Amino acid sequence: MKQFNYTAVDTDGIPQEGTLQALNKQQAVNTLKLKNFIVTKLEEKSTLSVSSFFTKLKGVPKHEIILFTRQLGTMIGAGLPISQAIRILGNQTSNQYFAQIIAGVNQQIDGGSSLHDALATNEKVFGRLYLSLIKAGESSGNLEEMLNRLATTLETDDAFRGKVKGAMIYPIVILVVMLGVVLVMFIFVIPQLAKLFEDMYADLPFMTQLMINASKFVAGIGGIISAAVVVGLVILFKRLMKIPEVSIKVSKFILKLPVFGQLSMEIQLTSFTRTLSMLVTSGIPLLDALDISKETLSNVMFRNAVKEARTQVEKGKPLADAFRRYKEFPPLLSGMVAVGEQTGKVDEVLMKISHYFEEQASQKTENLATAIEPIVMVVLGVMVGFLVVSLIMPIYSLTSQF
Repeated sequence: MKQFNYTAVDTDGIPQEGTLQALNKQQAVNTLKLKNFIVTKLEEKSTLSVSSFFTKLKGVPKHEIILFTRQLGTMIGAGLPISQAIRILGNQTSNQYFAQIIAGVNQQIDGGSSLHDALATNEKVFGRLYLSLIKAGESSGNLEEMLNRLATTLETDDAFRGKVKGAMIYPIVILVVMLGVVLVMFIFVIPQLAKLFEDMYADLPFMTQLMINASKFVAGIGGIISAAVVVGLVILFKRLMKIPEVSIKVSKFILKLPVFGQLSMEIQLTSFTRTLSMLVTSGIPLLDALDISKETLSNVMFRNAVKEARTQVEKGKPLADAFRRYKEFPPLLSGMVAVGEQTGKVDEVLMKISHYFEEQASQKTENLATAIEPIVMVVLGVMVGFLVVSLIMPIYSLTSQF
C-alpha cells in the first residue's frame, strides 16, 4: 500500500485535504471520487525511513491476524458496522505496519469496497485461504460465523505448529550453548594457553596442536571466511530450491528420512486436511478448495500430488480415487475420504483425519525430542572431554618434568 497526500473540493465547494492509502494513484483517485470529492492535487507520500523499513521487515505476526479476526467477528456479531469495527481494531493494534494496513482497508470500505476486496490488496499478509473464506462469508451472509470459524482454525494451526517447535527447543538450545562454549574456548582460552606453551617451548601432542591450529583459524580470518561460506551456502541452497528438479529431489529425500520423513508427512497432512475440511464446510467448490489447500504444503512432492489429484477430480474422478493414485497420500486418507463421499460428510471426515495426523505428529515430536536429549548430552560430553584432554595433556607433561 502507498500513501497519498491530496487536496480536493467537496460538493459544497469546501476545500478538503488529507492522506489516504491505495495501491496506486488511480485507485486513490477512484476512492476520492466515491466521496464526491473533486481532486485538485494528488501526490504520493514518501515513506522511506529506517523505522518504516524495519517495521515492514518484521511483517505481521500470526497472533495479530488471529486477534484481529476474532475481535472483528465479535464486533460484527454485536451489531457494529464493519467500517467502525475495523477503525477500532486499527487504533488498538500494537504493530505499526498492521495498523497501516488496517487503515488502508478501512479507507477502501468507506469508499464502497467489500471487506474481501479491501483485504485482497494485502493478499501476502492475509493469504488466499483467509480471503476465500471472507468472500464466502460475505456471499452467504454469515460473515460473523465465518470470521469466528477462521479464527478458531488459525488458532488451532498456530498451536499445533507451536507445539512441534516447542518440543525441539531444548535440544536446539543445548546445541547452541555447546557451540557458544566451543567458540569461547577457541577465541579466548586456547590462544592464551598456546602462548604459554610456546613460551615454555613445550613439545605438544598431536591433539593439542590440532586444537591450537583450529583456534588460530577460527580466531583469525578463517572465522570470517567460515561465516561467509555458511551464508553463501544458505543463499545457494535457497536459489537451488527454486529449480523444480532440485526441489523435487530434496523433497523426496526428506520424506525418505527415518522418523523425520514420517513426521514431515504427518505435519503436512495435518494442515492440508484441516484447511480442506474448513473450505468444504464453508461451501467453497472442491476444485477451488484443493487449489487453496495446496498453498499450506511446503513439500513439493505433496504440492504436485494435490495439483494432479485436482486434475483427476476435474475430470470427474471421486476425491478418494484421486488421492489413491499417489503414494504421497497414505491409504488411511483415501479410505476415510471414500467413506465421507459415500455418507456425504467429507468435511467431517477430513477434520477427523486432521486430528489423527495431529496427534501422531505431536507424539512423534515429543518422542523424538526425548530421544535426542541424551544424544545431545553425549555429544556435548565427548566434545568437552576432547577439549579438556587436549589442553591438560601438555600441562601434565610440563609439570612432570619438574
